[in-house]
Amino acid sequence: MKKILLAFTMSLVMAACTNKPVTTVENIEESSEVAFEIAKNYFFKNDQQIPSSPKITTEEEFNKLFGMATVMGKDGKPTAIDFTKQFALAIVLPVTDTATEITPVKVEAKSDSLFYTYEAKTGEKQTYSIQPVSIIILDKQYEDNEIVLNEE
Repeated sequence: MKKILLAFTMSLVMAACTNKPVTTVENIEESSEVAFEIAKNYFFKNDQQIPSSPKITTEEEFNKLFGMATVMGKDGKPTAIDFTKQFALAIVLPVTDTATEITPVKVEAKSDSLFYTYEAKTGEKQTYSIQPVSIIILDKQYEDNEIVLNEE
């Protein structure tokens, strides 16, 4: 009986001395996907500098940087943005003569940050220049979050 008790005690001591990290609520930071809408039919004004931050929180700031590109047809009007309830994230690339498309992949909230993942695909050389732009619209509740851009 003493041998069994001693073996049990030794196994408890050895188990207590292992270097396994303990998972607590504090070390688990869950991320959650954030819904967004793609803003269509806007162009970047050529007399403006590319913004250092993608976050645009006021209508005045947005209108200074972007113009409306209304076209014919059912979906010809620019997407409406209500800056009292929403804000925008804009990716603006330098002017290029290569076909370039920016596609939003996902936005995830984690702690006080928003991780915006997008894909920029380049194609063939063109006979004209473009300035690739992608604008997404998010709910105002995330406006104070830090924005982290991730290009795939």
